[in-house]
Amino acid sequence: MENFEISQRESGFHIEGFPDAVKVIKIDSPDAIRLSDLALHKADLEFADQCLEAINTVPEEPYVLRESLWRSSIVHFLKCFGKSNARSQLRPGEVLQGEPPQAIEAFGYFLSLRDKHLVHDDNSYSQSNPGAVLNDGSKDYKVEKIICFSASSVTLEQENYGNLKLLIARSLSWVIQEFDQLCDKLTETLEKETYAMLVARADLTYAVPTLEELNKNRHSRK
Repeated sequence: MENFEISQRESGFHIEGFPDAVKVIKIDSPDAIRLSDLALHKADLEFADQCLEAINTVPEEPYVLRESLWRSSIVHFLKCFGKSNARSQLRPGEVLQGEPPQAIEAFGYFLSLRDKHLVHDDNSYSQSNPGAVLNDGSKDYKVEKIICFSASSVTLEQENYGNLKLLIARSLSWVIQEFDQLCDKLTETLEKETYAMLVARADLTYAVPTLEELNKNRHSRK
């Protein structure tokens, strides 16, 4: 799975590295859609890993910097798993097959952490306990102040960091392997067509998303 430089010309985008190319054709099949999904998974996993790496480059204060990177890494890693109407999702049992049982346990931990604490507020990892401060009774009033004692659990610890790093690395390796195998399969299928048939296919195009598409599934474009 390679990355290619893309330049913009008057005629549109140009993919560098193919001096003999005359056209980039669109491929549209279940395998092609799966390939697209894997490419998006790769981008999310790489971003999650970059967030983890960036934690080591920022100071401990202000606290919000490291915590933001930590939470973003978890969210983008788990974005590749679960439910989605726009792309097929990875399955942890398949991606982590052959790994020690602790890998699935770690995955479950981060899934609960995201669903019950980071993205939604359901468990006791965040608490706010109301109370009233009473004085010694020598005043004409008894309540000094109404307060809330608030606390949030720290999850950015070395063990959690290492577990997430390993989960991302394993998932990224699996995605790249699947992508490369699917590329070989698609290449074999296309090579069976005549050159004339291939050239006659539609061009690969990209349409800039509009504000009206913000709340729509991207497949509704088709």
